[in-house]
Amino acid sequence: MATTQLIAHHLFCDGENPAKLTLRDNVLGDGLHQDMLLDKLKGSFMVRLTRKHGSFSEGEGGGAALLPNELNAYLTGDRNLTDLSRNFMPSLAQKLEEQGLVLNAHFLFFTEKSFDHHHVFYLFVAHQSESLAISEQLEVCPSYVIDTGATMFGIKIDLAEWKGDRQYAYLSIVPPKGSAPLAELFDQMTGFNHGINKQESTTQLLDGVEHYAKQLPDEQAKAVRNQVVDYCIEKEKNDEPVSIPGLSAALDGIDCDQFIRQMATHNPKTTDDPVIIDRRALQRYVKFSGREKTLAISFSSDQLNDRVLYDEQRDTLTINGLPKALRDQLLRHLTGSG
Repeated sequence: MATTQLIAHHLFCDGENPAKLTLRDNVLGDGLHQDMLLDKLKGSFMVRLTRKHGSFSEGEGGGAALLPNELNAYLTGDRNLTDLSRNFMPSLAQKLEEQGLVLNAHFLFFTEKSFDHHHVFYLFVAHQSESLAISEQLEVCPSYVIDTGATMFGIKIDLAEWKGDRQYAYLSIVPPKGSAPLAELFDQMTGFNHGINKQESTTQLLDGVEHYAKQLPDEQAKAVRNQVVDYCIEKEKNDEPVSIPGLSAALDGIDCDQFIRQMATHNPKTTDDPVIIDRRALQRYVKFSGREKTLAISFSSDQLNDRVLYDEQRDTLTINGLPKALRDQLLRHLTGSG
């Protein structure tokens, strides 16, 4: 079971007047409600398609950025989580004032450490939304809820991987939505830099898998593709990279050494560096789709050369066995019934 620490602060800045900070003096105690909130925040963070991966700026502690320098002090024992957060907030408030930016949100600084020495830092920035509720006196009253949806943003840093000098991205970030200046300031304050092209590296990985799969019998190729997708989905959900040796070991019924050699031949880079999976590139591998003004087509990639045939010369698709709902619509239209 992981041990956690959490401290929350509030910052209000209207872009014109001095920012108002409300700071806690110590971390929150253990509690079911805190655990539920953190689970929701982490879950929301992990499913965001806008999540970017990268690393800190060059230089000791991530260059001039405040957060990585504070994290360095935290890891050496010169700071606790309370000190770190209370040093970060006034500096952020000052920057917001200087740039005239608007923000009204809670900042949740959170660390999680498991028994296998996995040590992760999160900073979630969450807004409260107002709603209505019925009180115990059966009266209508305002109610406030932490928004774990689209307005939330934050950063996750795998501290063990950062200090272990691993080559893949140890830092992931969900940027603020709808404000480019705020997103840029958040990058500067947290030290996010060297963003990686997840789409390109994922596409290269899947191209290598497809090159390997085409040499296999049809049924085995389909099984390999499905296993690759399942493995990559699971890794992406946990914000973990995919390595070729790890992937090969997860595939049933293949020669692992041969798979690694062929992947290296197809694209040596994918065998050297673990790949952070881009979910959109993975979805395109699983499903073919296209849309024009009056036509939309979508089908699973494993249906190609099975129920769906493509004639490259004539640029046509032949579908054997239409979905029942589509067939019924066509028959009603052609017969004029219904």
